[in-house]
Amino acid sequence: MIPGPIEYESQVLNTMSLPTISHSSKEFISIYREALQNLMTIFGSSSTEGTPFIISGSGTLGMEASTVNFIKRNSKVLVVNTGYFGDRFVDLFSRFTDRIDQVKPSLGMQADPKLIEEKLETNEYDLMTVTHVDTSTGVRNDVKKIAEITKKRDTLLVVDAVCSAGGEKLDMKWGIDVAFSASQKALGAPPGLTVGVVGSRAASIMEKVPPMSFYSDLRKWAAVSKAMLDSRLGYFGTPNVNLISALAQSLRNIVSEGLNSRITRHEIMSTAIRGGITELGLEMIPKASFANTISAIYLPKNVRQKEFLADAETNGAVFASGLIKEISERYFRIGHMGSIGSSEVVIAISAIERSLKKNGYDIELGKGIKAAQEILFGREIGS
Repeated sequence: MIPGPIEYESQVLNTMSLPTISHSSKEFISIYREALQNLMTIFGSSSTEGTPFIISGSGTLGMEASTVNFIKRNSKVLVVNTGYFGDRFVDLFSRFTDRIDQVKPSLGMQADPKLIEEKLETNEYDLMTVTHVDTSTGVRNDVKKIAEITKKRDTLLVVDAVCSAGGEKLDMKWGIDVAFSASQKALGAPPGLTVGVVGSRAASIMEKVPPMSFYSDLRKWAAVSKAMLDSRLGYFGTPNVNLISALAQSLRNIVSEGLNSRITRHEIMSTAIRGGITELGLEMIPKASFANTISAIYLPKNVRQKEFLADAETNGAVFASGLIKEISERYFRIGHMGSIGSSEVVIAISAIERSLKKNGYDIELGKGIKAAQEILFGREIGS
């Protein structure tokens, strides 16, 4: 139960075991086309409003491709920074410009749309980035409200949806210009692919900006996508046939479940985990606006992270350590995304309880499980 790579559904794993087919075959073109179409559904887009892309590489490649294609050297950019990956955006932009501003709320707080609006009113930014859910903190930003602000201006809005797409409400029609994600989180496929959608406003700007990269030049990948959506071979670099086939299967499962149903399931499971955690007297890093896909939790002062995580694994649940450098050993993270259900929630809370007790935290075993169960039961009967 780490925040990616997650455990995969059997259909996805089975797809990974199939022989590799030709990337230029009609069969693969059909698979690629279906994956692109379902990506647009998940991102709330369509072929008339945006162009999807699938590129072999991690979410960091998506971060680069989704930004450097829309700025010039010394462009002015704004980073909405709520954690580790906000810092990474700053690091990325520093390769191309020193005109970088930030909206950086205190740890655990989501960005205030009013402060963002004030920044945009007093500065002319070419592009702004926001991490929908930062994997390091579990803080969820209100992308819908932020998009309502930026769509009235010339500033392009780029959304990092790596830890949100497939588990949180996300809609390009809110006013998002570019959104990207990665295969290994709520999209439910093995790591190695970055995906996303370029909106029509961003596409028109991209055509006027000299490319500052080669492999991550989205003009190349947009041409591939347009050909594949038209059932023709598109080629720029050899695609990861097996991974894309696995992604196509996972996206098929998501669409089959129903996107709204899937998001609701994620919300129920995350609420149940928070209920159990709170009942145990533990503090979450987010102060509000909790993510559906990940929880970041402070450990009690007398509990050492290394021992706690090792004992939790022995008790049946693998959790992640912290990412925020200053407090990395003071908290742990639970990923609850993909095909997760009530059984995984109960196992996770049980492992936390026993591991805390073994490491000197005085709790009543079963207290957190009971709280989580009450929430799960209440949602099942519609109360």
